Amino acid sequence: MRNKIYESDVRYDILKPFVDWCTRRSYKKIKVTGLENLPKDGAVLLAPNHCNTLMDALVVLQATDDAKVFGARADMFKRPFIAKIMHFVRILPMVRQRDGLRNVLKNHETFEIIVETLENGVPFIMFPEGRHRPAHSLLPLGKGIIRTAVAANEKFGKERPVYIVPVGIEYGDYFRYRSTCLVTMGKPINATEFIADLNVENEAQLYEPLRKELVQRMSELITYIPDDENLASKWSLTKILTAGFRSCDLVKRKGNNRQAIAEIEDAIQRNPQKMQEILADAAAFDRNRRKAGISFKSLGHEKLGLKCLGKALLAILGLPYFIFSTAACLPMWALALFLRGKIRDKAFGNTVSFGIKLGLGAIWYPIVFALAFAFAPWQYALVGSLLAIPTYNYIYDYTEFLRVFVSDCRLACNKGIRKSFDSIKASFRNLK
Repeated sequence: MRNKIYESDVRYDILKPFVDWCTRRSYKKIKVTGLENLPKDGAVLLAPNHCNTLMDALVVLQATDDAKVFGARADMFKRPFIAKIMHFVRILPMVRQRDGLRNVLKNHETFEIIVETLENGVPFIMFPEGRHRPAHSLLPLGKGIIRTAVAANEKFGKERPVYIVPVGIEYGDYFRYRSTCLVTMGKPINATEFIADLNVENEAQLYEPLRKELVQRMSELITYIPDDENLASKWSLTKILTAGFRSCDLVKRKGNNRQAIAEIEDAIQRNPQKMQEILADAAAFDRNRRKAGISFKSLGHEKLGLKCLGKALLAILGLPYFIFSTAACLPMWALALFLRGKIRDKAFGNTVSFGIKLGLGAIWYPIVFALAFAFAPWQYALVGSLLAIPTYNYIYDYTEFLRVFVSDCRLACNKGIRKSFDSIKASFRNLK
């Protein structure tokens, strides 16, 4: 049993591969790029964007096999039992300014632990935005990560450099379990060199230049839209422009999004009045297609009728295993649906589904396997047990397939939505 949060713990080492496996299985596809950017010669602070609650930490955790320590908001540590669990899974309490000056002073002790963690070669992960928001942008970055880098540099920067590594997390969907995830490790900021080159008179003068550099590098790693009153409508227009070209290659998909956003921003500069009209039309289109129950996944495709027929056949072929899957893990799925329906912040939905798979799955599946071997010949029990393993994920995949299938059928019968979609694309292209 470890005393220091960064020290090895055999229980943690046994549990982490299983947690990483569950994390990866929470997505149809998960990809990590830029691992070559992780420094080997110094202390590493990882700075990811924060858009999907606990899942952000989990996808960064599984990116590499090495140990990591995290920071999380301090109000989660109020109960001693929870605090012990947090310490076990290597999470430190981070007090925010909104928690009051008296509480912020407690961060000094936390910073000392973080610096000690970095000094011992264990990366520390801090979400500099301070809170999550499911949006393709960045909230203002706090000073915590800068203050940590400065403190670490003062203590051991002369012996080895301190780096801040920006990390971009890109989800196919913030709210749907079994979507996609792209994690990108960016080019590191050598904070030791950065601080030395600035040659400022006091620590406060370091914050803004280093913060701006970090914002710039983080924004380059994600589908980034400047945070203004048109954020939502710009994303709606981006989805319209990229519909039908959402490649299975996650890096290419992000590239398509970024290119579309760059074109939108350029068009706003050239013709702001006309773009306001187009953005308003895109927002109205988004509201109308939601009301009609039509997904963006259905848009931008030709021969919808033939596509619907093909999907109807696949739905029939997949139905028997869906029925088996429902029977195999109905308590898990039902509990996940119930809990997801109760939470106010829908961004926590994927965290709930993941938690059910991780916690209840470790109990429920052994029960199912035991019952299979108790009441069926071992050959059938073995086959049934193997078929039962993917059932929780398959339920989500099949219901998502049905959702898009129904959306395709609705779109095929809705000329108004198709006409509006084509009109907005044409209006935007005519500006170029």
